[in-house]
Amino acid sequence: MAGRIRAKGTDNSTEQKQDTEMPDLAARDHAVGTRDTYRRSSRRFDEWLDGSPTDTALADYLVVLFERGIAPATAGVAVAAVADRAKRKGLPSPLGERTARALSAFRRDAADRGPGQVVGISWKQADRMADLAAASGNPAGLRDALLIRLASDCLLRVAEASALDVADISFVDDWLQVVVRRSKTDQEGTGCVLYAGPPTAGLAGRWLRIGGIADGPLFRPVNKARRIGPTRLSARSMREIIKRRAAHAGIKGRVSGHSLRVGAAQSLRDAGATMPELMAAGRWERVETVACYISTQDAATGPVARLRYGVVPQDGGRRPHVRQGPYKRLKRVARRAKEAARESRRARRESKYTRKMVKKLQKALARIEKAMISS
Repeated sequence: MAGRIRAKGTDNSTEQKQDTEMPDLAARDHAVGTRDTYRRSSRRFDEWLDGSPTDTALADYLVVLFERGIAPATAGVAVAAVADRAKRKGLPSPLGERTARALSAFRRDAADRGPGQVVGISWKQADRMADLAAASGNPAGLRDALLIRLASDCLLRVAEASALDVADISFVDDWLQVVVRRSKTDQEGTGCVLYAGPPTAGLAGRWLRIGGIADGPLFRPVNKARRIGPTRLSARSMREIIKRRAAHAGIKGRVSGHSLRVGAAQSLRDAGATMPELMAAGRWERVETVACYISTQDAATGPVARLRYGVVPQDGGRRPHVRQGPYKRLKRVARRAKEAARESRRARRESKYTRKMVKKLQKALARIEKAMISS
């Protein structure tokens, strides 16, 4: 295997052998973005470390991060990265009681740090961004408009958009069919089929015609001479495009590559989408993740607002609201609460099943790794 090849003149230790001989499959059990984040975090820890990674050293490193003003989430990633690397090398985990106490204190005392949730870009805002980009009259603007509309329609992560090939899209009547072959929550590559609206399909057709693109990556770099390159546009470049186009459209706040996905979820909730519908549209596995995105919408139309002050949840204008008496209103609220409880239980069962399957896969990969190392 390629992982067993050594450079001439090197004297690898047992630890290095274990690291280099790790099977490719076992090394790819995390999503690409997670692996990159862990790699960067581990490198920063190594630059600070003077000696071997121990429980005391890791706890001291957390103190340094705290004094630098780092957010608790970043500190948690640092700890997870060190533990993950030790596990991959077959070494004892440096995490211990001292690190656990330090991380707990970090999260408590630095709870007000961090950038918080990114700004969600609603459907209306995404349409404006795409229209302004397309009106620029150059291939880069057309590409950016397609990226914005496609990410908003299909709730795409930037990594998913970057991985799209021309073969992954097809035109069905006036719609655009999109096949996402792999995602953060679909590491096994089961894939899913999504649909984007007619405006997005129109932009896709124009982009392919203008660029003469018949196969290969869907989104590509465009140089200053307006020439479309053959390579794939990176997720990092897509994040910068979304930030730049959002600023051009006058959108304030902390915008990231995730803003289109968050805003689409919020727009769906405003239009009356249920929690299972939201989870299916965004391919989420945890109810808590979606709830974080739509907390403002749900709070604004919570039981106090509805029952005490008669606030009507937005429903996309699909039906007029008729104010009912207290008894009928309470029955309706009770019915919705029962439905929400059933949806939550179903989602928890599915999440439990997914975790169980992941654990089985991890055990199987560990057995494969052990067999390959011993051979």
